[in-house]
Amino acid sequence: MGRYLLTALILISLAATVMADLGYLHASNDAWPPHARLHAIWNVMHVLATHALGLGLLWVGAGRVSIVRVRIAALIMIAYAGSFFLAVALGPLFGASVVPDVPPQAMPPQPFGMDGNLFGFLVGLPLIALAWWLSERSGHRL
Repeated sequence: MGRYLLTALILISLAATVMADLGYLHASNDAWPPHARLHAIWNVMHVLATHALGLGLLWVGAGRVSIVRVRIAALIMIAYAGSFFLAVALGPLFGASVVPDVPPQAMPPQPFGMDGNLFGFLVGLPLIALAWWLSERSGHRL
């Protein structure tokens, strides 16, 4: 069960990253300098690569997948989500903001009045931990 949940979380975060970072607020934003757009695209490629690694650990050679591979995939996702919170903490030192500087009608969805990224990572981290725990609890080599 844990491996399936972790797989779903990897796919959801990958899709959300591609949509958000290649969309109108980031890489496709005409107000962004070309070099900043390059970094947004680079981030998407990095996330694609690390998430693909996580999926590979979970599913390639599935008959031989060990709990160690599940742990590594979970740690990849924890590093991904955790780095968002680190960026939020360090962002003000560089003039960065969690909330985009756009008119209200262009504002992305804000679940419960919260930034979508913040909401997603606050929900995602406990779900990653749950997936890891379920995998550990099963106690079998997957």
